[in-house]
Amino acid sequence: MPTPDFTKLDSLLSEYVSSKKLSGVVSIVTNVDEILYSKIEGVQDLASRVPMTWESIFRIYSMTKPVTSVAAMMMWEAGKFDLDDPVSDYLPAFKNSTVLEEDGTVRPATRQVTIRDLLSHTAGMTLPAFAENHLVPMYLDNDLDGMRSRGSLIEVVDRLGQLPLLFDPGSQWSYSMATDVVGRLVEVWSGLTLSEFFQRRIFKPLKMNDTAFTLAEKDKHRMTTNYSVEGDKLNSVIDAGETSSYLTPPEFTSGSGGLLSTAGDYLQFTRMLLNGGTLNNTQILQPATVELMAKNHLDGDMADMGAEGFNGASWQGIGFGLGFSAVVDPEKAGYGPEVSDWGWTGAAGTVFFVNPALNMAAILLTQYMPSRAYPLRLQFRKAVYDSFSVH
Repeated sequence: MPTPDFTKLDSLLSEYVSSKKLSGVVSIVTNVDEILYSKIEGVQDLASRVPMTWESIFRIYSMTKPVTSVAAMMMWEAGKFDLDDPVSDYLPAFKNSTVLEEDGTVRPATRQVTIRDLLSHTAGMTLPAFAENHLVPMYLDNDLDGMRSRGSLIEVVDRLGQLPLLFDPGSQWSYSMATDVVGRLVEVWSGLTLSEFFQRRIFKPLKMNDTAFTLAEKDKHRMTTNYSVEGDKLNSVIDAGETSSYLTPPEFTSGSGGLLSTAGDYLQFTRMLLNGGTLNNTQILQPATVELMAKNHLDGDMADMGAEGFNGASWQGIGFGLGFSAVVDPEKAGYGPEVSDWGWTGAAGTVFFVNPALNMAAILLTQYMPSRAYPLRLQFRKAVYDSFSVH
């Protein structure tokens, strides 16, 4: 492969910052051994003008899901469960699953929700912040809305288990709070809280010292500000860095979206995945387990399974594994033939993807909502592959 040329990628990110579409950005393209490209530009906060740095802390939102999924698969390797076990084997609230039809009738589900369903988002659950369906009002009536849910992880998951599903398990794909259930299962299997498991079994071994559910007071000067986008520009502050809501420990530790992290920390996690589960002689997962997670577990692609239009994208040619989306048909997805990667995104514009065939992974960290306001993540992906002359 020729030496990559990151000129276009660099220009893309600089233009987003200089045009005030972003306050700042930290981006990385890496292989297993070295950083091939890094970009740190702009500021953490437009009012204070504190420069963006390698140590800047970001809300990674749904890029928490791969971490929780890795934790679950560590427990799978330890023999704690089988993928097709009913969730009710471990969480009794899920025992008698029902389905809520659009006309308001409730019927028994054709089968129980399995752990594979949870990891692949085919469990029949929903997430009000990202959905408009007939199950949403029931979730909101029960204080269930992703990170905004009220109560502890135990309480939230117990309420989830008692509510009906949107469809029969395994029949469709629907972005949901399923990974929060996975986080609770990790607690049941390990005997640790989710936060303790992350710290002891993933973050400490990988030296991810700045990844957590809570922002330490001493680190608030490193916290980025999250902005809303209106009229193709940044507008009001959603959560300011220095006074962030993350300074207060959450009652609900969301395995779906609750983590904070830095570029350096998420680089460690991403490199571990790129290297088949091991980094710097520290094994988190077996290579075969990473392969199992990264392959498509759907009957078809996400669009075939009802995800067409989710978050403003088509999802044709893209499947979903055990915690990640995975490109299964690059041509159908509108990508070049070498773009058979896997990864996921976060609600504030973040994204990462891993391509073992090219020994390459990429990370983009910034903070704006809604993430669909700009086509940045698609442009970022294209610019990364263009850098390697892969089309």
